[in-house]
Amino acid sequence: MATLEPVWQAPVRRAMATRDQYRGVVERIPPGPARDRLVAMQPSLDTAVQRVAQAAYRASSAQAMTATLDEQGATAELKAARRELDANRSAGREADALEARVDALADRHRAIHDALNLADGAGAQLDDLNVRLETAVARAATIALRASEHDDLDRIDGELGEVVGGLTALDEALGQLGP
Repeated sequence: MATLEPVWQAPVRRAMATRDQYRGVVERIPPGPARDRLVAMQPSLDTAVQRVAQAAYRASSAQAMTATLDEQGATAELKAARRELDANRSAGREADALEARVDALADRHRAIHDALNLADGAGAQLDDLNVRLETAVARAATIALRASEHDDLDRIDGELGEVVGGLTALDEALGQLGP
C-alpha cells in the first residue's frame, strides 16, 4: 500500500478498519446461530477489502494515465477544427474532409473525458462503498446488542454481497482503462 498515493491509501485503510471493527463485533457476540452466520459472512468482508485495494490501485494507475492525456490540447484542437469547419461552410467551400477530422477529434475528446470521468469518479464510488461496508458493521453491532431475527442477518449478508458486487464492477471498469 505504500506505493499508493495518500488519496488512494485512505479508502483502503478505511475498509481495513471496517473489517477490524466487524471482527471485533463478531468476537463480542455470544456463541450461537447469529455469531455463526456473522462468522460465515467474514469472507465476503475480506473480499470487499481486497476489492477496495484492487480498485484503489487501478484508480491510482488510471489517474496517472489520464494525467498524460492532453485534455486541454484536445479541446483546443477540436474547437479550432469546428471554427474552421464553420468558416468553410459559411464561405460555401467543400468541407467533407474537415467534417471527418472534426468527427475524429470529437471522438478523441469524448474518449479522453470518459477516461477522466471514470478515474475522477472512482474515489467517490470507493467512499460510497466503504459507507455501505460500515453500515453492515453497524447492523452486526445491533445484533450484538439485541437478540436479532434472521432477517437482520439476511440483510447484512445481502448488503455485503451488494458491496462486493459494486466493488467488482468498479474494479472491472477501471481495468478497462489499463493495468
